[in-house]
Amino acid sequence: MEASWYMIAIFAVLLIGIASSIILYIYSRELYLKYRLAIRKTYYGFVVISVFLLWAFGVFPDVGTDLQNWAAVVISVVIIDLFVFQTPDITKFMSHEFKHESLVESINRNRGTFIELSDKLIKVNQMIPKNLSDWVLEDFEFTPEHYEETVLLYLKRFASDFQIDVYSYLVKEDPDEEKFMRNVEKVYKQIKDDHGLTIRAVGMREAHAIEKILRGENIEIIDGESSAVLFPYFGEYYNLIFLLTSRQNKVVTGADASLMLNLLYTFDLWLQANEDELLYRDDDDENESEDSR
Repeated sequence: MEASWYMIAIFAVLLIGIASSIILYIYSRELYLKYRLAIRKTYYGFVVISVFLLWAFGVFPDVGTDLQNWAAVVISVVIIDLFVFQTPDITKFMSHEFKHESLVESINRNRGTFIELSDKLIKVNQMIPKNLSDWVLEDFEFTPEHYEETVLLYLKRFASDFQIDVYSYLVKEDPDEEKFMRNVEKVYKQIKDDHGLTIRAVGMREAHAIEKILRGENIEIIDGESSAVLFPYFGEYYNLIFLLTSRQNKVVTGADASLMLNLLYTFDLWLQANEDELLYRDDDDENESEDSR
């Protein structure tokens, strides 16, 4: 098939239009995207008009009767549209598909975690009394040792259902900030020694970890396939640092620490609401023991 002047003219106009659209895209992507639909319609309109004029004047190129030749003409027109005018749509579509696939994989991977977290929230709601007067503690004493023992047993009721071990460490209160910081540092070192925590597992140096604890933040610890969370509780009565460790290849995260903090806040709220009654009960017990003597 020999090239004629009208075919050269048509392809020249088409190439100029393509080049102009590329220049427009480079110069102003927003302007190109705004008028992209009009550009595509102009492109297809130009193709249809050119085919009609060539057919009307009897100068349409002879592509024979082979269907493959006609298919090649149509495909070439569509490919030009795909690779030139729809490139932003294709890249956006592919990017969306990749994000969708990644999101689905993430959801499937974390589905078990979501279900377990839901179960933990249900357990917390079951443990927190609907009415503070319904919560009863026998033989409670306002001493650091008894307080620590009570809250530890309370948290273990929650943790035992999810294969989590809870360890508590009492931090001695001191009005002097420097001395209190040293008390926290002493307890942190004890936790490290008791559980063999390394800088690599904790993910930070000792000074940084102590700063986080003093700010009331938790520290997530990852050591190989095991995980743990260290979090402080500066309560209304006493200060403690807790360490949560996982069993049976379970994962423990900061979410577990947050749930347990809610339990601790609720416990202290109940103590405040019933403080007078509990102290009165302790005084009565002491008086009875003295009388018996």
